[in-house]
Amino acid sequence: MTSGMTDHHRGETADLERELTRFMRRSRANSAAIAAEVHPKLDVASYIVLVTIAELEESLDQGVRAADVAERLGLHKSTMSRTITVLERLTLVTREPSATDARARILAITPSGHESYRAAIGARRERMAGILQRWSAADVGQLARLLAQLNDDFS
Repeated sequence: MTSGMTDHHRGETADLERELTRFMRRSRANSAAIAAEVHPKLDVASYIVLVTIAELEESLDQGVRAADVAERLGLHKSTMSRTITVLERLTLVTREPSATDARARILAITPSGHESYRAAIGARRERMAGILQRWSAADVGQLARLLAQLNDDFS
C-alpha cells in the first residue's frame, strides 16, 4: 500500500464516497425542484448560478461580476454568459454598468428574483428541518461541522 491507508480505512472511505454520491444525486434532484419553485423555466445550472450570485452579493462590496461567479463555480466565461442571459430572460437577474469600472457589468438579482429565491430557500429549509427533526441538535451540529471541514478540504 503506497498511501499508508489500512484496508479498514479504505472500506470506510469507499462507504463515505458511495453515500456522498447518493447524497449528491438526491441533492441535484432536489435542486431541480427548488429551481422550478423559483421559476418554472429555471434549470438547475442556472439556479446554481443564481444561488452563487445571491451568496456573493452578501460578501462583495463592489458588486458581483460574471467573472466572480465563474471563478467561484469553475465555469468558462462563455458558459457564464449564456447562463446569465437565461437568468435575464426569466427576469431574475439584471446586468448594470459598474459605478467603479466602465468596462465591467454588475449582476443583480431583481426584486421579484429575490422574492422567489427567498421563498424557495425557506421551503428548502423547512423540508430539511422536517427531515432532521428526529436528529439530536448535537448530531445536526456535528454533521454541519464535518461537512464544513470536508468542503474546506476540497477547496
